[in-house]
Amino acid sequence: MMLARAAADFYWMGRYLERAEQTARLLDHQLNRLVDTPAAELAHSWRVLYGAVGMAPPSVPEEADEAEAFLIADAYTLAGALVEDETRPHSIISCWSQARENAKQLRPWLPVPVWTSLNRGFLWMRESDFAAAWAMGPPVLVRDAIDRLRLLGGVADAMMPRDDAWRFLELGRIVERLQHQTVLLDTWDTLGPPDGTSTSAWWGDLLRVCGAYELYCRSRSMVVRREAALAFLVRNPELPRSLRFAANRTGELLSDIDPAGARYPLTPPHRMALHLAAAVEMDPHGEETPGEGHGAAGSDSFDALLGDSRTLHDMIMAAYVAYPVEEGLPT
Repeated sequence: MMLARAAADFYWMGRYLERAEQTARLLDHQLNRLVDTPAAELAHSWRVLYGAVGMAPPSVPEEADEAEAFLIADAYTLAGALVEDETRPHSIISCWSQARENAKQLRPWLPVPVWTSLNRGFLWMRESDFAAAWAMGPPVLVRDAIDRLRLLGGVADAMMPRDDAWRFLELGRIVERLQHQTVLLDTWDTLGPPDGTSTSAWWGDLLRVCGAYELYCRSRSMVVRREAALAFLVRNPELPRSLRFAANRTGELLSDIDPAGARYPLTPPHRMALHLAAAVEMDPHGEETPGEGHGAAGSDSFDALLGDSRTLHDMIMAAYVAYPVEEGLPT
């Protein structure tokens, strides 16, 4: 059994690291499209990106010429806010810094290579010159950040024993992924493709952001349709960034952390994890139940899934972190 404050630090460390990678993946996709992409499409994509991280979308001038000039000049500012602005909760540097603060409290539990990898990545990020990296190529710094975050994940997987420390770290990553993917799918579907854009290309881009495009093409079709893409990203159990994978993995981790709580009578976190898994499986998005336009069928279901995933977080905190001292852990 580990201390509640240590469990909380591992959990939040996992959430912040996952959040940093999510922001980096979205930025990588957007920055790769700056060249030869119409201004209207870029503006629309910035709105989707900012909406997916819960930030107010940027204001873009109405006139096409002004909008194009704005996006060329201010893409640097729009990207910088999500890379090096420490006041933004979803910026890469902010998330990395928060994860490091959690890790500093966990030195007795963290293998030295894990701490070293995390600390080196943070110091590299803090000392990076965003302007110089932008001059080399807008995606350069973001891609390096993704590589370092994935290196850290690989070191943790290789070096950490599969004890409660690792389980809470993994649980934080998966809960963050579940919430982010739900918001991303909802935002992408609600805003839809800009006028004049190929629908197949729009949904293909979503699959690429989620690292699912190649798997989709192998198992489905080279032509990407809205209903099939959403069904794939919601219910495919083999896709690491599908909602079903995250919901199932959450239940498995909770059962490992609290085996007694997974037996009758179920504790609130286990009950909510089962509810989420069932809700994802019954989600209306799919090839057999196409929606009537973007966001018409399923926006409510995404809202419900997001609400349930936030409730799950609150239950995890109540059960394993903020429980009354006189009562102790539930099991």
